[in-house]
Amino acid sequence: MAERCHQRLIRDEMSDKEPREAPQSLSGFYVKEIDKLEAKPIILKYEWLGTMPKITRFCYGLFSPEDEIHGVACFGMGNGTLAGNITTAEIAKPICLERGACVHYSHPHAPSFLVANACRKAYEEKGFNVFYAYSDKEAGEIGTIYQACNWYYLGVSPGRASKYRYKYRNLFTGEILSSRTVRSKVKRGEFHEPAWEKIKDYGKGKYCWFEGSKSEKKKLRAGLRYPALIYPKRVTKN
Repeated sequence: MAERCHQRLIRDEMSDKEPREAPQSLSGFYVKEIDKLEAKPIILKYEWLGTMPKITRFCYGLFSPEDEIHGVACFGMGNGTLAGNITTAEIAKPICLERGACVHYSHPHAPSFLVANACRKAYEEKGFNVFYAYSDKEAGEIGTIYQACNWYYLGVSPGRASKYRYKYRNLFTGEILSSRTVRSKVKRGEFHEPAWEKIKDYGKGKYCWFEGSKSEKKKLRAGLRYPALIYPKRVTKN
């Protein structure tokens, strides 16, 4: 039996609690920009991290023909200034797909429909042409949605020198902080060590996608700093 990701577990749990039939097709569904306050309830309810990005640049929502929201995608600048340095092409304008989730009664293909159309609109309406996102092994993710959208898989934490870094988990709340954040808190006297445990962070799978004209995509693809790898597969247990 294949392991299921966190979002799938949440959706299955919600389906048991609040059963509702999913749409038979995505005909008539559409994607449009929404306010982050409209996106927040779905992210908090269904997404693995359970939080909105620290700085949300913009969000898109997936709507039914009856104008009911079925999913959201939230974009931000990613973790660190170098995170979006994916291609050497001078025309590159990167943005990170930081959060995304669909309701438990959405169509099975709703997530990939949302991601594909949200990125296309972010290019047409915002000018971004390089999109990147992460799959978190800790959440049971392998990037199924990005694979369905034909994104490039760049491996686990491409460009990282070491096999792992350290992060810190709060023993009482479960909150996780990067070592960089902890160093800042230590300097300000805001980090109380007994409440935290130090754990190894082996990184996350990274995917990227390019939008634009055929020639623009060609330039962006030619400038990729990392080789596109074979998609990872979910581990199957007997």
